[in-house]
Amino acid sequence: MGAAASICVEPMKRRRAEKDLDEKVAAALRERARSRARTFRSVNSITMRLPRFKEGLRDIKDVFDHYDEDSNGTIDNEELRGCLSKLQVQMSEKESDDVHRYCDVDRRNGIQFQEFVVLLCLMYLLFGPDVTRRVSEFESAKLNYVFDELIDAFLFFDKDGDGKMRRKDVTRRMNETSHQERTPTHITARLLLAEEMDLNRNGKVNLKEFLFSMVRWAGLDTEDDGSNETSP
Repeated sequence: MGAAASICVEPMKRRRAEKDLDEKVAAALRERARSRARTFRSVNSITMRLPRFKEGLRDIKDVFDHYDEDSNGTIDNEELRGCLSKLQVQMSEKESDDVHRYCDVDRRNGIQFQEFVVLLCLMYLLFGPDVTRRVSEFESAKLNYVFDELIDAFLFFDKDGDGKMRRKDVTRRMNETSHQERTPTHITARLLLAEEMDLNRNGKVNLKEFLFSMVRWAGLDTEDDGSNETSP
């Protein structure tokens, strides 16, 4: 009976953690959209940045390897707490565990590289640029750049400002491409198809799903770690 109850409690904890963090992320995105000028004006301008995304992700891979203390390709709960402590993000043990559940996108136990990018980007969005400075003083400007670009790319599609992206948003944005700028549709169809990003199949794509997919599409995960080739 106890084991069955435990099995039921874990999904409930995950759903509560996801709802709470989704709301915080959506509020931070709305504030960012109000306070910043638009970075992207077309789908093509996003796809053209993928090589620069990839370059920035290489720097994050070095950070991931540092916190993956046992070099098994996964950051476990204890290693994550050490990481959050280094970032000086004030969280209780429960909040740290909730972040771990939230960023464990593929449900494979622990944080793999793609999910670590999600984690750092969310911490950057929620707690500000000091997070990246604490990760790496030398590389903080590069990390800020890639996170700013990834978040702004999401906001380009999140036209309703509710922290969710839908297939109609992608389609609308693709149709807005001007005659002077022809978007390479074979690329955008593959990279920005909402169904591909919608990892939990609820008809919406939140920021963490978008980030997870963008890391995969930039090509760094399959190049450096074959274990992340599958998605949920």
